[in-house]
Amino acid sequence: MLALAVRHQKSVTGWQAAGLIVGFAGAVLIFTPWHTAGGLLSAGGLECLTASVSYAVSYIYMDRFLARRGIGSVILSACQLAAAAVMLAIALGVSGVQAPHVTTEDVAAIVVLGIIGTGFAYVLNYQIITSEGATVASTVTYLLPVVAIVLGVLVLGESITVITLAGIALVLAGVALTRRRARPATEHPESSNPPRSSFDDV
Repeated sequence: MLALAVRHQKSVTGWQAAGLIVGFAGAVLIFTPWHTAGGLLSAGGLECLTASVSYAVSYIYMDRFLARRGIGSVILSACQLAAAAVMLAIALGVSGVQAPHVTTEDVAAIVVLGIIGTGFAYVLNYQIITSEGATVASTVTYLLPVVAIVLGVLVLGESITVITLAGIALVLAGVALTRRRARPATEHPESSNPPRSSFDDV
């Protein structure tokens, strides 16, 4: 919606629109906001909404100003992470947060999250934006709650409901729909071969 509003994208295909709607419906089923309606207007709920809008803005910005300038996705990812590290260092210095006690497990977790969960993910993200555009690339965020639920069940032993399973199915279907492409128009078999006349045999 934001891409259309700022004229970054002129239109969406029928498959993309269907996928976005179906995926959003799945996300709603997963989060079941009607169970905690009061929490939607809380500080945490508004912060989540702001983060979602920030995601949308970032995808459009990356598509318009970064991904299509012929710069490698590895370089773009490295620059983005370097800028984030500088901003974080400044924020920590201003906020006066004390240095945390770091263990070996902490370092291992940071390395895994930094290399796989962030480094590789950013490279793939730029590649998808370059090849498919911001709208299709942004549907990756629909998969975040799905992965969180699966890990919660497998690692933490959390329970899962039928509504959540239905939401996961809708999310996966929505992402699949956004990847579908309209069939190219084909000429009628007879139109490609004009009728022969007696002059053709001369």
